[in-house]
Amino acid sequence: MKNKTTNGSYRKPSVIINLASGRTSDVSDEMRKQFAVYGLPPPHIHLLSPENITSCLERISKDGTDLLVVFGGDGTCMAGAAQARSSGIPLVALPGGTMNMLPKSLYRTDNWQKALSLALSRGRTRWQTAGNINGHLFYCGAIIGDPVVMSEARESLRDGDVLNAVKRVPEIISAISDGSEFRYEVDGTIFDAAANALHIYCPAMSKGAKNSDTFEIASAPQLTLTRLFGVGAIALADDWRTSPDIFVTEAKSVKVSGCGSLNILLDGEPKQLDCPISIHLETKGVRVLAPKFSAQ
Repeated sequence: MKNKTTNGSYRKPSVIINLASGRTSDVSDEMRKQFAVYGLPPPHIHLLSPENITSCLERISKDGTDLLVVFGGDGTCMAGAAQARSSGIPLVALPGGTMNMLPKSLYRTDNWQKALSLALSRGRTRWQTAGNINGHLFYCGAIIGDPVVMSEARESLRDGDVLNAVKRVPEIISAISDGSEFRYEVDGTIFDAAANALHIYCPAMSKGAKNSDTFEIASAPQLTLTRLFGVGAIALADDWRTSPDIFVTEAKSVKVSGCGSLNILLDGEPKQLDCPISIHLETKGVRVLAPKFSAQ
């Protein structure tokens, strides 16, 4: 078979495979074949357990790697993005976990073979924007407040586990009604209505912000129980932002104030951050080898 060509002059690509992620395995031979198809040298493949990923990334930063491919879940992809950003090299993030937020954002597929083919066929890299939240970066979106369970419930529904998703409707409603209350300001404008759920989407995300230099912001105010049931049903079946009770806008910066700490979900990875919380957009987050999709 005649080799396809790629304009990237990569001499030392490296691949990290997190074998503990939900949908990964040793696919070294198949990956090497894909690299060969596009006229690239065989990658250095590292088969790792989670506890060894950080040290491996540190070694890669010093060994001349000029293209980093990571195959794993959201945590693995975020770690790879951080290292690629620090080393100034392009990133390819392949879907190997449950939510796969960054890979789906880059390649619009949860099939790693298709994603890798889309990446290696690219002649040029591009910048993936990033959100900076108190020094922590995210490349797709952040959820602030207790309703992080919504994303997990929607994933169950997409995976065909309808029963599990339906069972989680009470959790969604409870999370919205009982979550930590906070106040926020958008681009310097203070919003008086207290909220306990705030979604922040990076540009070019599916259904996300339409401008390249702004986030899309969606917040859930305190609601009556009847209206909460409506939001919960929409959150499960479609997208909670489509509810008329949810406030949606675009912004370049967000500040959140409240008491104590808040639960955060960054690109599918849970964290807890102390208030006050400051979020701003970085247009040059990390270089990626990926097509440029428009927001859908």
